[in-house]
Amino acid sequence: MRRTEGLVVKELEDEVLVYDLERHRAHCLNAPAGVVFRHCDGTRSVEDLARVLESVCGVPADPDCVWLALDRLGQARLLRERVRRPPEASRLSRRELVRRIGVAVLLPAVTSILAPTAAQAAATCVSNCASHPFGTPCSSTAPSNCLCTCDGAGTCIGGC
Repeated sequence: MRRTEGLVVKELEDEVLVYDLERHRAHCLNAPAGVVFRHCDGTRSVEDLARVLESVCGVPADPDCVWLALDRLGQARLLRERVRRPPEASRLSRRELVRRIGVAVLLPAVTSILAPTAAQAAATCVSNCASHPFGTPCSSTAPSNCLCTCDGAGTCIGGC
């Protein structure tokens, strides 16, 4: 079952954005992972979810795709409990699933980032990025805890 408490969920056309208020992590679920997440209500089996995935995304009704999505959602702590694949269900690698399905974009993916605290987001950097490549520290005069770097276009990004 998916978590519903402590999450802000925004559904877009081809992805689902989830912000975890407890862990301050933002997650982007591609279309297949989003379908599994939306339909994880505790009433469907893995096979049921595979059929839903096939009807919504055109992904072959393969339980291994659902297990991959459940594994990724569990790692991101978006499920109430981590689900474990039964011992009789073989574990395929992502590469083996791509070979079976034929297209990597049809595989479920969850991308996560740690969101900055309010103080970090509000902090400003020393802007000294003119003609510096991407990743260059903004200034040698910046405080030691400054995480500011140049974006390669003359703008300082990050927070101190």
